Amino acid sequence: MTANFLNPSDNTALIARIQALKHNKLRQWGKMTAGQMVVHCTDQLRVSRGEKAVTSTRIPNFIKPLVKWLLISRMKAFKPGMRTLKELDSEAGMTALTTFEADRAMLLDLLKLDKYGPDGVEHPVFGHLTAQEFGEVTWKHLDHHLRQFGV
Repeated sequence: MTANFLNPSDNTALIARIQALKHNKLRQWGKMTAGQMVVHCTDQLRVSRGEKAVTSTRIPNFIKPLVKWLLISRMKAFKPGMRTLKELDSEAGMTALTTFEADRAMLLDLLKLDKYGPDGVEHPVFGHLTAQEFGEVTWKHLDHHLRQFGV
């Protein structure tokens, strides 16, 4: 079974890894700094919660189940070098950085379990994600980036 950030024990472990991340930690792949990665992951949660709009891509509703199946159900882990949405791209439309500590605090706030209900989320790319699917894909995404920085 895949880890799920909505599972209390998985959430606690994920939060400990984020708290262990240092602003000057060097990446093992990719282009982002540790601070950019924190904001990128925060923006992913904002997109999933409907708090940040996605305008760079339009996926017809009838295609979303296929995209969801390929990228949510079939993918075991995110791979280094995968492309992201413009709105999450550190060189394009990502939210501006403030300070590492403030940005990390925002990410940690969005990982609080009481912010999420049992019905899942309506994602602009994947369509409806159950709480299980949302929790698993978010854990995979955060795990990918924490591994990128060795935590």
